[in-house]
Amino acid sequence: TQNWIVLPIFPLTSSMERAMRGLPPFAWEPEKGTHIAFIPRNGTVADVKWVSAPASYVFHPMNHFETTDGKVVVDVMKYDIAPLFPLPDGSPSSKTPPAARLFRWTFDLSGQANTFREEQLDDRAGEFPRFDERYCMSDYRHGWIVSGNVPEAGVRRSEGVTHYDLKTGRNATWNAGEDDRFGEPVFVPRSDDAAEGDGWVLCTIYRSGEGRSDLAVFDATEIARGPVALAHLSSRVPAGFHGNWRPGPL
Repeated sequence: TQNWIVLPIFPLTSSMERAMRGLPPFAWEPEKGTHIAFIPRNGTVADVKWVSAPASYVFHPMNHFETTDGKVVVDVMKYDIAPLFPLPDGSPSSKTPPAARLFRWTFDLSGQANTFREEQLDDRAGEFPRFDERYCMSDYRHGWIVSGNVPEAGVRRSEGVTHYDLKTGRNATWNAGEDDRFGEPVFVPRSDDAAEGDGWVLCTIYRSGEGRSDLAVFDATEIARGPVALAHLSSRVPAGFHGNWRPGPL
């Protein structure tokens, strides 16, 4: 943020000694809890502040900023249990696949006891949050995720892209077909001086039932209307993550 480097430390541990005994090199140890360090950008080690929180795991934050009264806000896709990793003895960490949901963490570092407040912004499962990056470290309004339900017995997985208006609390989703998978969304502003969220969201859609892919273009704040354009790609692109928009010629 403007004044802090925020370093969350989650209870997903690595251990070479454990691995040498034939146990998982990476394991979920929730009893260790979550600890967030706030490192001042213009201070020293002595100025670091710590906040402790219940065990959780985050792969991807959406955005982060400071409020006018000095609080630090971090929006994250939070898992209650780290996915993909077992307990230290190798047993599963969860009976069902954990899912991430959008949460807002608000930290007050002004007192002797640094405080933490958590607010769940949506019940919908999802991942790969993005926002209008011109508003990085600023109090912002618009965000997007790849969204879906939690797979359950007898329920076909659905997948889509969701737009959040964080000022009104409203959200809107467009779902693809049952056999389709979204790649991470990318926001493209309509112009350099366009208002926040005025532009397009690009996503690759892997049509697994057909073995091909499309590039979908959405009006960024009218996601529920569906793609305004589809580019049929010449080669199959499986669903993936972490891309960006580069204006101009290649």
